[in-house]
Amino acid sequence: MSNPALVALLVRPGENPQPFIDAIRHGEGEAVVFSETEDLPENVGGLLVAGEGAYEAHETVAPALAQAIKGSFPVLGIGWGMHALNIALGGQPPVKVEGHGHPDDEPTKHPLFMAPGGKVGYTIAGSGWVTVPSAHSHGLLPAQVADGLLSSVYAEDQVVEAIEMPGREWLIGVQWPAHMPDRTPKGFDSLLLALVERSEQ
Repeated sequence: MSNPALVALLVRPGENPQPFIDAIRHGEGEAVVFSETEDLPENVGGLLVAGEGAYEAHETVAPALAQAIKGSFPVLGIGWGMHALNIALGGQPPVKVEGHGHPDDEPTKHPLFMAPGGKVGYTIAGSGWVTVPSAHSHGLLPAQVADGLLSSVYAEDQVVEAIEMPGREWLIGVQWPAHMPDRTPKGFDSLLLALVERSEQ
């Protein structure tokens, strides 16, 4: 029996890391939790950057996220982590959006359009309209997305629900709570499985 892949976990300051530790375990990996001021831990093969709150304009990019991008590590950003990934690659902070729920409330049901041909759709094995849970007060509009990133999933109001780096790099950010595999549609946990699989040394 081989050891599970080690995935570095950076959670928004002040948030409980346990749901995200559980998500990495769901993907059959092992989480290595560290703080936003620390470098990327040794021996990890990938990075999960996650949080349910909004990324604030005054926040700075964690050094470990910059290291992971530069080192071509697989990176999955969830919620706050998607915003952090976008900022790290030169994008703008998220803006307040209406009708997408709130982190403090139960997630609402939310129709999204998943563009065919992107990494997100390929990983999940789906495209077209799909309904996912939503609980975020801030989001990215196309103008906020960093140059060079592909917006591969949209809500009806054009709020960007997933970003990804084209080409060989596995850098993906999603707005929906991908760490809740019991709440998301069948196959959506493939993002967690793919992150862990790519994190195996």
